Amino acid sequence: MLLTLLIVLLFLFIFLGMDIAWSIGLSSLIYIGLTQFSPRPINPVLFVQELTAGVDSFTLLSIPMFILAGELMSRTSVVPRLIEMAYAFVGHKPGGLGNVCITANLFMAGTSGSAVADAAAIGTAMVPQMEQRGYPRRYAAGIISAAACMAPIIPPSIMFILLGAIANISVGQLFMAGIIPGFIMYFALTAVNRWLAVRNGFERGEKAGWPERRRMILRGLPALGAPVIVVLTKVMGIATPTESAAIVVLYVMALGVFFYRDLSLSVFVRSAMGAAMTSAAIMMTVATSQIFGTLAIMAGVGTVVETGLRAISENPWIILLIVNIALIILGTVMEPVPLMLILSPILFPMLGAMGIDPIHLGVVLVFNLVLGGVTPPVGLNLFIMARVSRLPMMEVFRGGLPFYLVLYAVLMLLTYVPQLTLFIPELLMR
Repeated sequence: MLLTLLIVLLFLFIFLGMDIAWSIGLSSLIYIGLTQFSPRPINPVLFVQELTAGVDSFTLLSIPMFILAGELMSRTSVVPRLIEMAYAFVGHKPGGLGNVCITANLFMAGTSGSAVADAAAIGTAMVPQMEQRGYPRRYAAGIISAAACMAPIIPPSIMFILLGAIANISVGQLFMAGIIPGFIMYFALTAVNRWLAVRNGFERGEKAGWPERRRMILRGLPALGAPVIVVLTKVMGIATPTESAAIVVLYVMALGVFFYRDLSLSVFVRSAMGAAMTSAAIMMTVATSQIFGTLAIMAGVGTVVETGLRAISENPWIILLIVNIALIILGTVMEPVPLMLILSPILFPMLGAMGIDPIHLGVVLVFNLVLGGVTPPVGLNLFIMARVSRLPMMEVFRGGLPFYLVLYAVLMLLTYVPQLTLFIPELLMR
């Protein structure tokens, strides 16, 4: 009865418009208070203990630094240079500026680790350009919202860092596991864009001469050093994810000061303030989700879920399909981070006992939650692109629907072909 009340209160507070961190924390606090009148009361001290334990992790220190690196890049000329380089590679091919958007998001994914940051940065620059070239505004907003989904999959991914900390699995292996799925997403989105562009007669860009293309590539290439640093430091065992994040911040600062020469003290201060605000919101959610997850486990949610799933089937692949469907549905009403933090302590022990590799499960879980970012009514990517393009959220959703469908197909492929996620981690890190 009390467990049902905990879940009902959580969704009630969310639907009333309360911030997700406060919704989780307040529902947990009310639950602890009501247990004082039950035969098994929970000590209220647990609330403070779990609140602290939720963020007491060395791995989580990397999140503010990766966010700071993304802020620095978005406030300097890194994003325009990456777009220029993407244009040099693919702007003249069928698909035109749609190709540029997808490729620029691929480049940004390797530097920011955040889908929302990528959508805002690329969308602000590219939506007006695409509209001027004859692309429908909802198509431009939709393709960018879908392409931004690569950011939480390609290293360095903030969601992989959170998952590694909460599920106690290797962040480095999660980073490596996301490389092949990220590129599959890229080629799938590019193929759909090319087909739609040819079908609708969208304009492609002019092919620049080799001197111009070489200039654009050389100007943008240094920005791609950030993901290279993350991958190499993990593969070679030089640094932890937190240390890699610190190195990336120093690299981006050096890039802005000495190479692009547009990182001033005021830009750095604004970037640091933005990173602090974003990090505070994430950490508050992490802390309160730790309490909620602990209370759910104490109430026996894991046993209830496992019993229910095993009653349907003992086949782990059917169980994965059910989990995928459940996560997609939950992703329509909850934000990805709290959903991941609440469900991970339940899903990983259960599915691990069925023989499913935790790294493979981690990638599938994050991919599901990423698709929640493009699913109404709580899709953050849709919300950002609706604001950038000044369109209703459902218009952005309609514009991006062909791209979302191909991402669902990629999810099914990754779910049932685990070698696609496990090949690089097993080759380099096991």
